[in-house]
Amino acid sequence: MRTARTFSLTLSLLAGPAFLSSCQDADAPVETSTDEAVASDNGLSGINGLSGVNGLYGVNGLSGVNGISGVNGLSGVNGLSNTTGLITTTNGRDTIKYIVKCALPAGHTITKVYNGVTYSFPGSLGLGAGWEYGACDTNCQQLVSACVMAHVNTTGRHIPIYLDSPSVLGLGRSNTYPMQEGAFFGNIFVSPPQAYYCNGYDWDRGPVSGRIGAYQTGSPYKDPYGGAGLCQNNCSTVGAVGEAFSNCWGYGNNVITVYRDFDPNVPYTICNPITNMCIAIKGNSTSAGGIVDLWPLNSSSQKFYFERANSNSHDGNYRIRSNNSGLYVDVSGGLTTNGATMVQWPNSGGTNQLWNMIQVSAGSYLIENEKSRLLLNARGIAAGAPLVQSGSGSYDDYQMWKLTLAQ
Repeated sequence: MRTARTFSLTLSLLAGPAFLSSCQDADAPVETSTDEAVASDNGLSGINGLSGVNGLYGVNGLSGVNGISGVNGLSGVNGLSNTTGLITTTNGRDTIKYIVKCALPAGHTITKVYNGVTYSFPGSLGLGAGWEYGACDTNCQQLVSACVMAHVNTTGRHIPIYLDSPSVLGLGRSNTYPMQEGAFFGNIFVSPPQAYYCNGYDWDRGPVSGRIGAYQTGSPYKDPYGGAGLCQNNCSTVGAVGEAFSNCWGYGNNVITVYRDFDPNVPYTICNPITNMCIAIKGNSTSAGGIVDLWPLNSSSQKFYFERANSNSHDGNYRIRSNNSGLYVDVSGGLTTNGATMVQWPNSGGTNQLWNMIQVSAGSYLIENEKSRLLLNARGIAAGAPLVQSGSGSYDDYQMWKLTLAQ
């Protein structure tokens, strides 16, 4: 069994205690990453944020004219040129950064001098360790390709992701990354490049800007199955309850499955598809005790952040914070009875402000209060009336909520 490592990248712009943050000049030498061992989860966690794969075109892969070779080691000028290709532009160096991060293990660094400036590219994941001084064969190229594609976010945002694979990375799940976003596979180093993905089970739940299931444009990869079903319908599964994919049919064995969570730094709308109404704060109130109600989507008070409070379970717990007021969705009086209404309130640390996001069909969630174990329920609620909790165990469409990125 392989122990997971959490990578805290200094190039990250992500705010939060789990990762270091800094604002870094894009042309400055890349700082070395750090890694810490965590408990016995397998797989590897990291940060995506590669806005595109510079040098990858419809007819040319990354090898050859882009100054990179799979035949020679990256440390030499014949493996990664320090005079031509990717090294000569900021976007190109960003691509190199992710290639080296994926290929080499932590503690290994490729250093290049271009135009009198020294650039250091640290390794992290070790999917093509032999490429440092030797050739990167087809398996190496496919694994590094899948890893690089997994790190693409076409908006350039930095979002935590979890990589799962039977090859090198190891299998295992982490509650911190509950959503199976998708899988990546192919070979972006050959011409023409082979850059592919398929949709994971949770691809349309809690979308993240620039990622699968959201407003993603300009991505370098495509779905070779034409949207015909999920990864699980087109790939062989491995691990507990089909946690990862080992072979996507017709495209080889070197597949990387990606998990993630909600983006904690952008708001979502929370809407019931049966009533066509969304959770709101009545009268756009910013006061403690303001009523949480339902209203057709048209208000600035209908934007909410999901803040993970702990990783005790796959489905929760989260706090739901109003973008408008900065206050949290709460059960009035901490009641545990059917029909209790929702209000907004400062963070109390109580379980009546914690919500389990239970994944169900059609890209929707049940939202269960941790204290009462009752569900947010839109049944019989008129526009402008307080939202209530009721029902547990079995559920119906009035208790299902779809999340979309707020515009």
